Amino acid sequence: MIYLGQKIYDSETSELLRVCHVNYQLKLAAIADMNIAGSADNISKPEVWSFNRIAILIKKTSVQTSLHELPAEFSFSDEFLIQDGRQKWLDKRDKKYQIIKSLTAESRITQYLYDGGLASEVELLVGDNLATNPDNAWKTKGAYYNALNRYIVFGCHINALLPFKLKNTGSNFFLPATPGVENVKRGRGGADNRNSRSKSIGVTQLQKDNLKSVVAFVKADKNKEHFPKFSFKKTAEVYQNLFESSEVEREIDGVVSRTYVPYEESACLSDAQLRYHLKQIIDKTLYLKIQHGHIVYEKDHADRQGSAHDGVIGATYRYETDATVLDTYIRYPFDTTGRLSMGRPVFYIVIDVFSTMIVGFYVGFDGPNWTGASQALVNACSDKVEFAARYGVELKEGDWPAHHIPVQVTVDNGNEHPDKVISSVLSSEIGVRGYNFTAVFRGDAKGTVESKFNCLNKQAIHFVPGAIPEAAPRGEQHQSNQSLLDYDSLIAFLIHEIIHHNNSADRLKRFDINAVRDGIDITPQALFLHSLSKEMNGGRDARNEEIGRIFWAFLPEEEAVVRENGIYLKGLVYYSDFAKQAGWFTKAKHISAFKIPVKRPKDWSSNIWHKTTAGQYVRFDLKNLNGESPFVATHWEPILHLLEQFKDKRHQNKINAKKLRLFKDGLQSKLLEYNQEQIELAPKNTRISIQPGIKGRQATYKALEQLIHAIEMHEGLMDETRLSDSSGRITEQDDLDNEMNS
Repeated sequence: MIYLGQKIYDSETSELLRVCHVNYQLKLAAIADMNIAGSADNISKPEVWSFNRIAILIKKTSVQTSLHELPAEFSFSDEFLIQDGRQKWLDKRDKKYQIIKSLTAESRITQYLYDGGLASEVELLVGDNLATNPDNAWKTKGAYYNALNRYIVFGCHINALLPFKLKNTGSNFFLPATPGVENVKRGRGGADNRNSRSKSIGVTQLQKDNLKSVVAFVKADKNKEHFPKFSFKKTAEVYQNLFESSEVEREIDGVVSRTYVPYEESACLSDAQLRYHLKQIIDKTLYLKIQHGHIVYEKDHADRQGSAHDGVIGATYRYETDATVLDTYIRYPFDTTGRLSMGRPVFYIVIDVFSTMIVGFYVGFDGPNWTGASQALVNACSDKVEFAARYGVELKEGDWPAHHIPVQVTVDNGNEHPDKVISSVLSSEIGVRGYNFTAVFRGDAKGTVESKFNCLNKQAIHFVPGAIPEAAPRGEQHQSNQSLLDYDSLIAFLIHEIIHHNNSADRLKRFDINAVRDGIDITPQALFLHSLSKEMNGGRDARNEEIGRIFWAFLPEEEAVVRENGIYLKGLVYYSDFAKQAGWFTKAKHISAFKIPVKRPKDWSSNIWHKTTAGQYVRFDLKNLNGESPFVATHWEPILHLLEQFKDKRHQNKINAKKLRLFKDGLQSKLLEYNQEQIELAPKNTRISIQPGIKGRQATYKALEQLIHAIEMHEGLMDETRLSDSSGRITEQDDLDNEMNS
């Protein structure tokens, strides 16, 4: 799997490459030499490699691949960078970005990397800036290219323009204008091609310009009779005839013949070089236009707006998020005296556009917004067996095999989705490209999501107590008073529904020829797994990534406060050995409390995550002494509600404590007055040292107490004796009285 941000390191040659842009349609990728780009002031344009070339390199035993680590600052918010004293960094970044902003659109970057470059656009931009701001404008095109190259090499997001240098060394590649001693051929053949059979020359700017002129000549309408069908081989031959051979005329018996004599190999480009550089000029779109003409291209080959399935290579290539408010009320879990409701939740869902399989979801109580969508995307990349177990649902590995990082993420167009979060963090952390599509682009997959929402609400949710009927009769009890499922139960309910959908929906209309030939089931999950194996080389399994990276990539940034006894976030207290060993708590105790950026999964209160400036992901665990915390493993919404209840309880306790204190003070005042009356006639004691005879008076008082206690016991026994005589025993006098009365 070739993906954005991939690091390719060859331990044998010390070659360090970074995949900084990927075009899956053309099967091409822009590759940057990080040994050069890491420390260079002027960043070179990335080199375009074919997928085959990259695959061959990766297969070498000396080559290792992983995600390329960019500076941690690239994923931090502006607020944290300002707090860290990086305001000047932001000023420089924003100034550069405003200058090259028009060049950073995806279409411009694609044109720059794969379709002839941006020479005219850059020249126009230089002129406009010089005209409007002559004193502060960049005066050379190189400055624009340098900024654009830096933008692309370090992730295609605004933070790539931060003035940060990586600790690598090297030099820039020099492309000479014309052939000469300086245009050394690049590659494994060595400086003088001694390790290669081919002795061809290195490419120069002149040869690139000549190739462009040949392409223009071949695609011209007036030459269609000579080139009815386009081919790279024929175009290369035209170039060789025009620029790598000399024309010789010979006359034999009055007949003039013309022939071409090729130049020496050392003065020519190889066939592989010609094909490579032609493919840099002719992308897939231009190829189809040349091959079929503009009319046929627009009719049969142009992209069709309105379907989110367009351009999707296979499963996990594009995930799409959407949200709806569920037609049911959730029961508040911290009260069993009645059916108290928490309200109607927002249901966020993540769909794999290729297969329509539901790969993740989240249920929250705010939005719809990016915060909820980001939680759902984290779930889409999470292991579902572990996730379901948290809610008492036992799954096997194959029940819901969705735990992959997508290539692209599509979200609704709206202000609630922050561009910086999508472009900067997703790209720099895990190499995901985020897009905001307007409604016209959504089409097919949007309809799938909407239909599933309707299915859930009408066929499943509407049969649960607390659900809202389509037409509620007047006068009946409001559904909020009938809520039955608490949050955990609703999640378990939805897990069962989603697994049922993934393994039962009919997706036969999405079959390609490979799916037909392999005879797979027609369900979304079968299509997902088949495509994952066939088109996506197994996909990018998120379980192989550091879990903290996933959380940090998707979730919005928040602030926690480090104090001497823990890390505080919204009323909860967290702890980690890392913080203790780093001296955070000591610093907070002896200097002052301080803030740190954190990310929190809103459906799981037990952990939050922090990324250090050194790029380390740290998990903080909720403090739970003796297992007595009521906040462990709970959704944040009821926790915040419970914390508000605690505030109410504390407030009421203060009122009760005040009343009790006033009552207590009244009783104690009477006691003081009584004792004051007892000593009112006694003379005032003026003695300074301790009184004599205290122990003697203690002994006397103790003996007196014992005597009083003995008397009380004696009187009690006498009372019991009299009571027994009067109720249970007949005396002689009683007998005499009875006889006299008879």
